[in-house]
Amino acid sequence: MLWLLDFLSERGCDTESLIKTHQLNNLDQLDVPISSAAHRALLSDALRMTGNTGLGLEIGFHRSQATYDQLAYLMMSSSTLREATELGLRYQNYPGRFSGNEIITTFSEIDGQGCYQINTKDSLGEFRLLAVEDVLSSIMSTVRWVIGRPLPVTKLRCDYPKPPHFEAYQKIFDCPIHFDAPVIQLFFDADVLDQPLPNTSPQSARLYAALCEEKSIARQQGDVAWRLSQIIAQDSANPPEMTEAAALLHCSPRTLRRRLKAEGWQYQQLIDQVRTIRARRALSDPTLSITEIALQLGFADHSGFLRAFKKWTGLTPSEFRSRLLN
Repeated sequence: MLWLLDFLSERGCDTESLIKTHQLNNLDQLDVPISSAAHRALLSDALRMTGNTGLGLEIGFHRSQATYDQLAYLMMSSSTLREATELGLRYQNYPGRFSGNEIITTFSEIDGQGCYQINTKDSLGEFRLLAVEDVLSSIMSTVRWVIGRPLPVTKLRCDYPKPPHFEAYQKIFDCPIHFDAPVIQLFFDADVLDQPLPNTSPQSARLYAALCEEKSIARQQGDVAWRLSQIIAQDSANPPEMTEAAALLHCSPRTLRRRLKAEGWQYQQLIDQVRTIRARRALSDPTLSITEIALQLGFADHSGFLRAFKKWTGLTPSEFRSRLLN
């Protein structure tokens, strides 16, 4: 939050009035949380005061390493970008309010290319574009710190219309960009994944990994949905029953249902979210048949997957794949 205020101040915003309006006078107390409502209200005012429809791109691209805390140093100490990506996604709820909660980023290799896929929740509402653009450009800035040079992007797909600040996309991503796609995906040359990193340090990585794990556990105590989705993602074809899931989280099934409901979730919704993310990613790989994907996700046949995917996305798997190709 402090970095965001400094960022806005540099762009001519009256941050003193923002602090007073949103009662942010205790920002110097690091253990005092800022409410989600206050965060959204601040972003809303920032959009209004700057008049910049591409504010999310700017925030992400100019994001300070300090906002990532120990996670930045863990990723930079990694041996390869592949390892840094795995760690970054494991602790993706570190850098911001939306990341790891209302926005989930996943990684895969598709047809010889690396692919970061961005998945969102409807609860983002009016902040969806800002949040997505923040994550997309944050990937560019983070990878630049990690590998010491720009990420060799080959293609960007966005599931929204071409925005008025399109020129900023060209400057940041420098690649073919496809809007109105059925999914948000950032592709890059996979050769960079296993090249040695300039700041690799196994000893430092172990230290920062321990610190990140400790902080992550503390953060996730109040985020049952995130913890449960990580468990489901380990084998989305065979997710645990509610009783087993509750045991893994050291609570009763009744308590788990209550805590999920308080966070706006039902257990089946979490399973569907994980499967939707994996289905979209798999359908982007032209080497996989729809039947193969259905089986990977735990469906007994093609027709069951077809009905579920259309319920999740409004498109059949074939329609989704066709829109990608077109």
